[in-house]
This record gives sequence, C-alpha cells and structure tokens, in this order.
Amino acid sequence: MRESFRLTLRALVRGHVLTLLLASVALIHALFPAIVRGDSTPAGWREMFIRAVPGSVVAVLVVAVLACACGFFSRERETCRLAQTVIRPASAFSIAVGRWMALCAVAAAALGLNAVLTLVRFPDAPSCRHHLAPVLPPPVEVARQMMEEYLKDPSTPEAVKKAPRHRVLELLTNKETDRYDAIKPGESQAWTFDTGGACSGLVVRACFSSAFSLRMSTRGKLALGDLSAIVSNNTQAVVEFPLVGVQSAASATNGLVFTNTGTSPVMLRPRRDIELLLPADPFVANLARATLQSFATIALLAAFGIFLSAALSRPVAVFTALVLLAVALMVPSAVEQFPDELEISFANRIGLWLSRGVSFATASFVAPSPVSDLASGRCIEWPALARTVLEDLVAWPTALLGLAAVLVRRHPLA
Repeated sequence: MRESFRLTLRALVRGHVLTLLLASVALIHALFPAIVRGDSTPAGWREMFIRAVPGSVVAVLVVAVLACACGFFSRERETCRLAQTVIRPASAFSIAVGRWMALCAVAAAALGLNAVLTLVRFPDAPSCRHHLAPVLPPPVEVARQMMEEYLKDPSTPEAVKKAPRHRVLELLTNKETDRYDAIKPGESQAWTFDTGGACSGLVVRACFSSAFSLRMSTRGKLALGDLSAIVSNNTQAVVEFPLVGVQSAASATNGLVFTNTGTSPVMLRPRRDIELLLPADPFVANLARATLQSFATIALLAAFGIFLSAALSRPVAVFTALVLLAVALMVPSAVEQFPDELEISFANRIGLWLSRGVSFATASFVAPSPVSDLASGRCIEWPALARTVLEDLVAWPTALLGLAAVLVRRHPLA
C-alpha cells in the first residue's frame, strides 16, 4: 500500500496533475472576484464570493479527480500492464487503496490552498451561527394521525382508501413537511426551541407568506421571553430579526411567539420557514469543517472513479461517472417536485421509485452542502460532519475499492 501510494503520488506530480490543480485554484481566486457581484453590502459580497470562487474550486476538483481516477486501472489494462500489476506481492486491494490515497493527497493540497486563500480574503469574517428548527413531532407521527382521520372521512376518494397504506402515509408525510400555519390578524402562534440555555445574540430567521403568494405588508411582533423584535416587511422574503431587550434566563426557556398586528393573515411553514440563530464558533473553524466535508465527498468520488476504471475502459468510465454525477445532483429536486404518487400512472410511478432509489444511494454525497453552509454562515454541525466522514471517507471507499480489487483480479486483461 505504501509503495503504491508513493509511486502514484510521484506519477501525479511528474504528470503535472498537482501543479495544474494548484495553478487552477490560484487562477480562480485571482480572476473570479472581478466578476462577482453582491447586493452592495459586505455580507452579500462575501456570500457571493464564497459561492462563486471556493464553489468553483470544488467543482473543478470533482471533475479532475473523477477523470484521473477513471484512468488508473483502465489505462494499464489498455496497455497490457495490468496483468503485471496484479501479480506483484501486494494485494489488488492495497494497490487500489494506495492509489486512492495518493489522489486524495493531491485533492487535499488543492483544498488546503483554497481554504488559505479564502481566509486571507476574509480574515475578519463574522462567526458562524447554529440554525435551530422548532421542536416539533416527527412528520411521520403527525402524518400517521392524519391518515387515520383521512381514511375515515366519507369524502376521501375510494382510490385513496384502496391504495397501500405506506403510500398514503408517505404522501401525508410530505404534505406535513410543507404544511402552512395561518396566523390571522390579532392572533398569535408559538414555537418551542431548544437553545441549550443560550440567551445572547439570538436572531429569528423567518419567511412569511400570504394566502395567494403575493407580496403584501406584514406587521407583527416576535417575542422570546424578555427579548423581542418588530416585524415590518414584505412577505415572500427571508428576513432576519435580531431579538433585543433585557437578557435573562427566561429568554432561553420560553417559546418564540409571533403576534400578527397587521390587517391580513400571514402564513409560514413551521418546518421550513422559521429558525432561531445562535452564535457559534469563528469563521476559520467553520471553514476548516467545510474543507474537511468537501474533501470527504471528493474522496468518495475518487473511490468511485477507481471502481469504474477497474470495470470499464477509460472513455466509458469517464462518461459513466459524469452522467451518474449529473443524475445524482438532479434527482433530489425531481423527487421533491414530483406530483402526488396516487395521481400518476404506473409508468411514472416506476420512474419515481427509481429516482428515490438513486436519491437514497447518493444521499451521503448529495446531502452535504459545505460551500453553501459556509457562504450563508450556517455552522456545519459536528454530528453531520462525523457522519459525512464515516460514510464518504471510510465506509463507501472501502466497499468501492474492495469491489475494484475483485474486478481487477478477475479481469486483468482488456
């Protein structure tokens, strides 16, 4: 494994792969800021810069690492050298792991340079913040209660009553996630948050809507214990409201209350449209976590590319990798926007099942959004980071490299 790592790393350096990647990172940081446009505020420009510049670096690394990994074994098979590789004393698995580690080392160097240049650009960036959602029952529990009432309702269509219960439950669970609470003029709505005792620097992040999704004036008051904020803005926009007042222990234990003092009802989705923001650690710590999370994702793609190189020729492996990458990125949006499963044809239902299967299989790669979290100031939580590292840096690469070793042993010739 050590010899495979050393030889592969030397080949990547001699082949100018490392040099080109580092030069690409430096070039992106030098040229892209000139075309970045913000909202005329330092915070807006910083967010757009992080999305455009470090985000472009990660995208370039994804494509470059995939292309390199897809040629590791397939190129040797085409030149009839793979049979000589697998008869060496080292096992095929150790060879695959050594090459994967070398490619990961190159990607880590590029990501490290990207993080350093980003930190140099924003040495005084504000600290990140925890985003807390309201403490609510799991959507599936609420949906299960709704299903019992829904199926007993005489007005429920017979097709729905005869449908499998798991389909109805899944449909109602999705609807519960997007359920709106309507707050009429003069009424109040409360949500409970687990702040862990924190009562300073609290900010409410909310998006109010109207019944017909039209922009209209929203008037109200937010209160959390002794802290409060006045709401006076248009709907359909995500706005942050700092809570001010005399800070006390009651501010951290009481629920957040919104009172509608306007003349029109306002709506929001409690599971999507309201959050409580708490101060977290410095920007540099969140940048380090975002870099590690990006590295884990790229390492997973490197292992996947090596697996494809063991089974396919290099052009086919590269094409397959890029197509599957595009599909994995598009499937979650397609599943989320799909119409109700009970109202579609059987052929479309099969497509939905396949899409959900792909979404489930690629969740560890698609779910993390380190660049977006870093740009918006959202703290990358340690449990999510640990899960990404275990899945993308340990579990999946081990399985993919093991399969690659089996394929290399069984098919060493073109």
